[in-house]
Amino acid sequence: MTSSITLKELLQVVKEQNLSKDQLERYRDELSVLFAEVHLRMAEMEKMEALFFVDVKKNNTIEITDIGIKRLWRAKKEGQELIELSHTSKAIEKLLSSLKSRLYSLY
Repeated sequence: MTSSITLKELLQVVKEQNLSKDQLERYRDELSVLFAEVHLRMAEMEKMEALFFVDVKKNNTIEITDIGIKRLWRAKKEGQELIELSHTSKAIEKLLSSLKSRLYSLY
């Protein structure tokens, strides 16, 4: 991710209640960029998951359920990353909502 500020940094600064309108707008913009980057990466990971699913189905001699394959995927490094990205996305969404509410109260 190429954003100039990390999510953890944004979490800290957004907690500050005395942010100016300009600061709130800047952090909202930073979060929007980060949100987009997270979702682009999630799309890549979901494509990898789909290919993993097909590969397991095609190359296994024993029957594995779809849920079993999903669990295998989630245990892989890439699956772990997708889990983390999913939760990061939700956190960013909440922060964006908070920032928007704070901005609207200033208008």
